[in-house]
Amino acid sequence: MADLTGGKADGTSLHGFFFPRRIAVIGASNDTARIRGRFIVLLRQHGFDGEIIPVTPSHGEIQGLPAVPRIDAIPGDPVDLALVAVPAPAVVGVLRECAAAGVRGAIVFTSGFAEEGGDMAAAQAEITRIAHESGMRIGGPNAMGYFNARGRVAATFSQAIDTEEAARGIDAHDLPGGIAVVSQSGGLGFSIYNRALRRRIGGDFVVGTGNEADLGTLDFAGFLIEDPAVRQMLLFLEGVRDGRRLAPFARRAAELGKPVIVAKVGRSPAAQRAAISHTASLTGSDAAFDALFAHYGMIRVHEVEHMLDHAAAFAMPVLPAGDRVAIVTASGGSGSWLADGLAAAGLRVPELDADTQRRILAHLPSYGSAGNPVDITAQAMKAVNDVLEEVLACPDVDMVVLVSPLSLVSRNPYDLERIRAAIARWRKPVVFYSYTPPSDFMRDFAARAGAAVYSTIDGCARGLRGLVDWARFRERFARREAPDAEIAMMREAIAPLLDAHPPGAVASEYDSRRLLEAAGIGGPAGRLATTEDEALAAFEAIGAPVALKLQSPGLPHKTEAGAIRLGVADADALRRGYRELMALADRVAAGAPVQGVLVQAMAAPGIEMIAGIVHDADLGPLLMVGAGGIHAEVLRDTAFAPAPVDAAEARRLVDSLRMRPLLDGVRGAPAADVDAFVELARRLSVLAVAADGRIGELEINPVFVHPAGAGASAVDALLRVR
Repeated sequence: MADLTGGKADGTSLHGFFFPRRIAVIGASNDTARIRGRFIVLLRQHGFDGEIIPVTPSHGEIQGLPAVPRIDAIPGDPVDLALVAVPAPAVVGVLRECAAAGVRGAIVFTSGFAEEGGDMAAAQAEITRIAHESGMRIGGPNAMGYFNARGRVAATFSQAIDTEEAARGIDAHDLPGGIAVVSQSGGLGFSIYNRALRRRIGGDFVVGTGNEADLGTLDFAGFLIEDPAVRQMLLFLEGVRDGRRLAPFARRAAELGKPVIVAKVGRSPAAQRAAISHTASLTGSDAAFDALFAHYGMIRVHEVEHMLDHAAAFAMPVLPAGDRVAIVTASGGSGSWLADGLAAAGLRVPELDADTQRRILAHLPSYGSAGNPVDITAQAMKAVNDVLEEVLACPDVDMVVLVSPLSLVSRNPYDLERIRAAIARWRKPVVFYSYTPPSDFMRDFAARAGAAVYSTIDGCARGLRGLVDWARFRERFARREAPDAEIAMMREAIAPLLDAHPPGAVASEYDSRRLLEAAGIGGPAGRLATTEDEALAAFEAIGAPVALKLQSPGLPHKTEAGAIRLGVADADALRRGYRELMALADRVAAGAPVQGVLVQAMAAPGIEMIAGIVHDADLGPLLMVGAGGIHAEVLRDTAFAPAPVDAAEARRLVDSLRMRPLLDGVRGAPAADVDAFVELARRLSVLAVAADGRIGELEINPVFVHPAGAGASAVDALLRVR
């Protein structure tokens, strides 16, 4: 196995933590009904072939094994892993003894620490200090430990690994799937693993992280994602202790081509922010996490079974080339119902070509149908293997669903070797949809054939949709290029403009626009006037009509303050407008300095969009695009992505908006210049990174997206320095 790291800056490996040869059970008991007594039982039951050393001062022998009174009484090489199950007040002392004895890793199962508060929160902080000072890696406290099926290490007390499958000799490591489950809820994580086995989705690892005093979710996930046997990861997150590590982990998973299926609950304190812009007020923690998940191809789910629907699909050996599904069914009604479900998920069920239909019909009775769904009827089930091969050979098919009652045991019409060979030959996924509860026999059969099994239409559609989305993401990700040179050039150009504002300052539109211009994002021509005569000169140079905008850092929302005059068409109106705005200055600028009046050309008509940057305290800079104008917060039609993005990712964000069809032109209106808006958004995302975290919020609202070929104009802008 490659040298795998657990996320520490010094690259300390977690290999010994997950593949220990010597395990000490501190607080071991002869009472196997108690947690402290179950460790030795489970380690033996699951075949651990290393050394188990009970540590307890009260007995010389535990469950037939010689016991020692203290960890430092163990002779020989240092212990690889200590399982600590002693009363909470004794934990810190035990861990100090472990560190002094050279123990390499420990899991604290005892609860009652930070979740209790007070002195026990301080005790958890001491656990963190011991780990950092000694280099001993510590899981927990309040942990459920882990199960490593390949290494046969049951470092847990969870009964969820005592499955019927294990009792029947079915090894999780031998099943298709390659899952690793990492969960901040130990009970839920082991439940997910248990449910996966029942669906014949296999894998080596499940980890319940506990309070994460030292080792956290991303330490475990970062180590396990590098394991060649791990093909996909299932994460349950309640919070992310160090959000800045989430993006590098997600990027690494994408680079390795390993899907990550994640359930994220709870809200981050970072979402409770005082926002001055629409961009920031529209960004909650869920939006931020959703943006990161989508950017790196992570699949967010909200139900355990949904997670397993995806995992079942990714357990199959191949990915589809497209979204076209063929249905081969013995029940016409079930096939039609499934077709509706697949279509609702955005998958296509195309009619098969005439030549394919002709070959299929040769195997069917006269009342069968070969169009798609292919209804072979119950009478022709013996021909299902021949029909499957004909359908897989069709160039218009990317995936196949076999629909039949998998409660069958004695009358299984499917040929395992032919299905396996056909999948390998045509490199197309094949799944079963059973409209009766599937039997264990047929689940085992399908697993050996390399086909997933679904017992609901929604689940089947969800799994296939996930395969398509993941395949498309991988294509996009492979083409991404980091704009490093562009970031470096932009960083140099914008540094003086950011330096002009103290931390926390809000910039005027004029100063915000200067920053955008340095990033190559333009808008209507404009000049700042500090006198009436300067305003008139600007008007004459720009040409009528113009907009007049009072400029002050104390005016983040000029429209609401009445600090704008639009459509100024002659010199008299210009002078009058200038005087009116300056007369408002003291009242509306909230005591902030007034820079003058921006005289700006009126922008040509266009569809109003919004683009912005907001710095999320957990995840860093995010790009936002959406429907703009004064109703942006009401419409809430937005999409986010971590910065930077390339043109393809910016276009994906735009295409995901509900208002996207408006950009194509409706009721005779011309199509908008989507390419120009995509490029504006891309440049804005580069600016977000070039600012090195100094931009708290930067919003362009509205952006007028003009007809195709005419570009996009940044009409108004607002910057808050972080």
